[in-house]
Amino acid sequence: MPDSLEWIADAWSSGDLYITCARGLSPQDLVQRMADHQPVEVKPATTLQEASSMVDMSQVYCAGRIGQAGDWAFIVESGGSEGWALDPAVSRGAEVLIFDPRPDDPPSFFSYHADGEVQLHFELGAGYDPAGAQPDLLRPALEADGVIPPEDFLDDMLGMAEELSSHEQRRRVLTVIGEHFGLFLPQQTIVRGQLPVVVTRTSPPTSW
Repeated sequence: MPDSLEWIADAWSSGDLYITCARGLSPQDLVQRMADHQPVEVKPATTLQEASSMVDMSQVYCAGRIGQAGDWAFIVESGGSEGWALDPAVSRGAEVLIFDPRPDDPPSFFSYHADGEVQLHFELGAGYDPAGAQPDLLRPALEADGVIPPEDFLDDMLGMAEELSSHEQRRRVLTVIGEHFGLFLPQQTIVRGQLPVVVTRTSPPTSW
């Protein structure tokens, strides 16, 4: 059975994996659109730790490893990413999902871009206040899973039947996201295996 995305929340508890996925693009195409330089060289497979050690803050500011999971291409960066500020134009003719842990400025967040526009954006583990062209895209599934109450639920008067920790809320939300988009990322390969590595930034991100 494919891995549920809930493992990402556990990985964020001890690391800073920045994950960007795309449907309708190859891993190489996704990287070319994200990187601050052209062309982007795909280097031999490395471990997560080896890719992280490439970041030297002088010639390499962000590095990641790429792969394919079903219909979805993905890149997993560590040590930094500009995913939160990714231009929605990267998703032209495709769909792009962004999972950003924001370890230095929580909470973490999820964004869904498609055809050059932000379709859905919300923070994880900090309530539910979605934005974008389709803010209610995941609401029915999140309500059905008990992650968020129905919009007309009288929370203050009735109380929630179950209080979820922010960590458990992240786990459940990530599971719903994976099921909705048909995205199942290979935990063992990403965390402990080897994947081709690329340098995505050779200069400081504008957000730094």
